[in-house]
Order: sequence, then structure tokens, then C-alpha cells
Amino acid sequence: MRLAQGLALGGEYGGAATYVAEHAKESKRGYDTSWIQTTATIGFFLALVVDPAVPGHHGQRGLPDWGWRIPFVISLFLLVFSIYIRPFKLEESPSCRQDQRPRARRPKAPLRESFGKLGKSEVRAAGALFGR
Repeated sequence: MRLAQGLALGGEYGGAATYVAEHAKESKRGYDTSWIQTTATIGFFLALVVDPAVPGHHGQRGLPDWGWRIPFVISLFLLVFSIYIRPFKLEESPSCRQDQRPRARRPKAPLRESFGKLGKSEVRAAGALFGR
């Protein structure tokens, strides 16, 4: 369960950062996207509060039997909220809507156009990046 939760958080984090950055005013983009990191940290600290509270309230025996499920049950409310707002409240960003318009010129070979004119330093950087 923790592995699935961590993978889901990793996927959601990047999408949330992109979504907020694309919708934020250019002058407030850094400030607005900083809230994503802040809320992740707040969630971490809330987990530090919930973790000792569960065995303290229900005894040490309750944690291995069923107490570990409590944080996941709490997170179900967040899941329901996110499922609700996604299809009904979120809109595509202005830059995404602009990219979806038909273009007068589409490249026939986009990879060749993007990487065909690399200089020696770019090739070396790519080689270092991919372990060549």
C-alpha cells in the first residue's frame, strides 16, 4: 500500500506542478507553484502526527492488526475530492489550448528537426547523460 501511495504521489506531484505553473500569472508562477512543495511538506508533518496517535489511542497491539489502515482511510477523503474536481472543475491551460490549434506547418520528421543540428558540445553532453 505504501509503495502504491508513493508512486501515486510521484505521478500527481509532477502533474500538479505543471498544471499550477501553466495556470499561474507569470509574475506569481514561482509563488503559486511553491505551494505544491509546501503542502507536500505539511502532509509529511501530518503523517508524523497521525503515526504516533494511532497506537497511543488504540494500544500498541492495534497498530499491526488494523491501525495501519487509518491513514489510508483518511486519504480516501482526499481521493474522493480529487476524483470529483478532475473531470468537473479543471480546465486545460491556455498554453495547452493554444498548442491544440491546427498549425500551418507541422514537421515531417520532428526528431531530425529537433536533434539534427546538434553541435559537438551537445553531443558530448548527451553522451555524458546517457553514460556513453
